[in-house]
Amino acid sequence: MRKWIPDRTTLFLIGVALVLAVIAWVQGGAEKTLEGLVNGGRTLLSVTPLLLAAFLLAGLVQVLVSREVIERWLGSRSGWRGILLACLAGALIPGGPYVYYPLAGALLHSGAGIGALMAFVIAKNLWSVTRLPFEFALLGSHLTLVRYGLTLVIPPLLGMMAETLFGRYINRIREAAG
Repeated sequence: MRKWIPDRTTLFLIGVALVLAVIAWVQGGAEKTLEGLVNGGRTLLSVTPLLLAAFLLAGLVQVLVSREVIERWLGSRSGWRGILLACLAGALIPGGPYVYYPLAGALLHSGAGIGALMAFVIAKNLWSVTRLPFEFALLGSHLTLVRYGLTLVIPPLLGMMAETLFGRYINRIREAAG
C-alpha cells in the first residue's frame, strides 16, 4: 500500500483551515468553531456524489480511451485540430470544476498536450453552453452575443500559445501533477 504524503498545496490548505479555526475559536469559542466544521461537513456531503461521479468518469476515460487515441486527437502534435476539439469539448461538457478538472487531469495523464488542456479549461469557463440560457435570460441577447463574440478567439489562441511556450515541458508537468 502506498503511503500518503501531503503536497505543499494540501499542507497550505490545512494550515489555512487551522488558522481559520483558531480565529473562529477566538471570536466565538467552541460553538462558533463547531458551527464552521459542521458547515464544512455539510458541504462535503453535498458534493461527495458529484466528486465521486467525476473521479469515476476520469478514471474510466483513462482505461477506456487508449493513450494513442488521446495523443492523436489531443496530443502535442495534434495542432489546431486538437486545440479546436478541446475547445468544443470544454464548451459542451456540463458541470463545474468538480467535473472538468478531474477530466482534464485524466486527459493530461492519458497523453493530451498542454495546449489542448488549456483550451479545454478556458473554453469551459468562457464558452460553456450550459450557461447560455442564464446569460440570455439575465443579461439579454445583445450582451451575451457580444461577450461570446469577444471571447471566441481566446481559448484556441491561448491553447496554441501554451503549446508553443510550454509544450516541451509536458512530461515534467505530468510528473508534477502526480
